[in-house]
Amino acid sequence: MSEKPASPVTAKAAPRKRSGRRPKGDQDVSREAMINCAIGIAQGESLAEVSMVRIGKELGVAAGMVHYHLGNRDELISAVINAAFKERLQQLPPITGHWRQDIEAFAHSSLAILERWPGLATYILTENKFRLFQRVQPGEIDYGLAYFDHIGRILEQAALPQPFAAMAYHLLLLFISVIAAEKENHQAPQAHGDFISGYLARSAGDYPGAAFLGTHFVQVNSGNTFEAGLGLLLDGFEAWRRPTA
Repeated sequence: MSEKPASPVTAKAAPRKRSGRRPKGDQDVSREAMINCAIGIAQGESLAEVSMVRIGKELGVAAGMVHYHLGNRDELISAVINAAFKERLQQLPPITGHWRQDIEAFAHSSLAILERWPGLATYILTENKFRLFQRVQPGEIDYGLAYFDHIGRILEQAALPQPFAAMAYHLLLLFISVIAAEKENHQAPQAHGDFISGYLARSAGDYPGAAFLGTHFVQVNSGNTFEAGLGLLLDGFEAWRRPTA
């Protein structure tokens, strides 16, 4: 069994030194204040709205000052995502040792956090950077890594062979992210039920298969999709467990 992750560091990490000169003529604003500003934008609007220029405008400093403290937008975005992942990790229920119950709790908790951070699920599904691990400063915790460790412990206790556990993790997180993005972008069939029903009604005689699906398809929403899909995943994971489990 692997060791437990270290407790979160409470002391402030020393800021990373930047190359180049500090811009003159601007009010000095700390790196922490800039990151907190970015977090506020991400929580209230969307991760997509976070930028160096936006932070500068919000805090009344030039974008050059933001670059001086943060380096580049990658570091800014990673810092914001790490804050979201910290919340995600902190909200996870304790591991009970009952693997199916633990995975269900993990999935529900993770979905709830993604819903509270607009744009994060879409980012995870469409970008390659910072989907899993974060660019942290010395002494800071990578909460993406800590989260990865948490689900790894659950899958290990589920007696899944390592190749199956790795696939189970990927399928589970992909599923959670897709549902979160669907809710965020209002893409569930039920959200467009009137349009779908009306469209199908005009051509039902020519497309009997579409008519067969249509009545209940418009009742599909993100909530019932999540529960049905999670159940199917858990049943599949059950089949992957070692015979001696």
